[in-house]
Order: sequence, then structure tokens, then C-alpha cells
Amino acid sequence: MPTVLIIEDELPNVLRMEKMLHQLDSSIMIVDRLQTVQDSIIWLQTHAQPDIIFMDIRLTDGLSFEIFSHVEVTAPVIFITAYDEYALKAFEVNGIDYLLKPLDVDKLAKSLKKAVPKDRQTNEILLQTLKELQTREVSYRNRFLVFYRDTYVLVMTSEIAYFSSENKTTFLHTFDNKRYVIEQTLENLEKELDPDVFFRASRQYIVSLKSIHKIHLFFNSQLKIELSPSDGEAITLSREKSSQLKKWLNQFPSNKL
Repeated sequence: MPTVLIIEDELPNVLRMEKMLHQLDSSIMIVDRLQTVQDSIIWLQTHAQPDIIFMDIRLTDGLSFEIFSHVEVTAPVIFITAYDEYALKAFEVNGIDYLLKPLDVDKLAKSLKKAVPKDRQTNEILLQTLKELQTREVSYRNRFLVFYRDTYVLVMTSEIAYFSSENKTTFLHTFDNKRYVIEQTLENLEKELDPDVFFRASRQYIVSLKSIHKIHLFFNSQLKIELSPSDGEAITLSREKSSQLKKWLNQFPSNKL
């Protein structure tokens, strides 16, 4: 009977993960669910370590990497997060895999297989691959050529307030209140844009940090954001996106803006 410890500060994510784990292996026993770095340190100091630890990187009171400074973690760790900038660090602290939210059951199944000792050698291979990837220069989209009234217009990314999608059409909105139709979907744009500068607020919006005018607390821990220039009503974020936005705003530097 595999034992699993879940360290994650968002209850919906915990419940979803448990459902997926039991779907993959009904014999899995969840030994506990922890939400903070401090509680995790205390738990690991006072309990036998489980067979597998699922660990979010950004917790309520800091980064989960701090746990490893206080406790020798011998159990294989599968990191789960909404961001990928900590991938290399994750594999340096006993991590055997690194999954991005939202979780995918097939990828979760592959991660569980890596927790088997015979597959632990994959950790070294992944670590080396990540080191090689880190040495490559990462580049993001810095301009768009858009068609407008029988002419082409060059729009620099720094001029873009946000992108929106409506009726399967994608629009680019500039800070001087102009709107252009572009060919890319929001899904493709999300991969091309600098995550330090742009945030996927919802299925309909990708917003620039500089375009966020006001943030309002809404029902059930959700947030509403007002954009500048305004596109009408404020954007209501889901609970998960609201949490991600707060973490994003607390983390990313402004030297690129």
C-alpha cells in the first residue's frame, strides 16, 4: 500500500490530486495534507517519511525548498506548481519529477512510475537535460505585425495592454486604446509572451502587468481586476487564477517593464 503525503495550500488542488491518485491506484493511502512550510518541517521531523511526497513549490508562508534546509527528505518528491522557473532547483533536492498545473492524469501516472526505485536513475538524466536547457538563452515575442485598414502596423510588445478573445477571434489591445485582430490564439500567445510581463487571467484574457488598474476582492476568495484602458466590465478570476495572480504579483520583478 503506497503512502503519500500532499503538501499543497489550495484545497481544490488537493481534492483533485487525491481523486486522480485513487483513480490510478485505489490502494494509495494519503497519510496527511499540509499547507505551509512550517507545518511540513514539523511533520517530517516527527513522522516516518511516506513512500512519495507531492509538494507544491509556492506555499502560504514561502517556497517549499526551505523544507530541505531543516529536514533530510529521503522520500521521492514530485513537485507540482503553476510555474516552471524552479524546475532545475526541484531536481537538485530529491525531486524525481516536476508537473505543471493544472494536473493531467496521464502525466501524473508517469510521475508515479518514476517513484519506483529502478526508475530513479531518470532523475540524473532529467537534471542534466535541465542544466543544458538553462544555458540556452530564452527569448520571447517582442513585436507583432498586424493588418489594419489595408496597411500593416508594427506593434511592440511594450505597447500592448492585453489580449482578448471573443467568438474565436483574438484581439490585441494597446495602451493608446487601439484594437487589432491577430491570427494567434491565446493558447499560442501564452507560450510566446514573457511570463514576467503577461498573465493569463482567464480563458478570454492575457493581461500585461502595467494594464492592471485595480484589483477587487470578490465572492468566495475570487478577485476582480479592472484594466486600463478599460474593455468594459472588470474581469472576474476563478479562485485558482486569483491565487496564481497574487503569487505572480508578489514574485516577478519590474525591471523588464
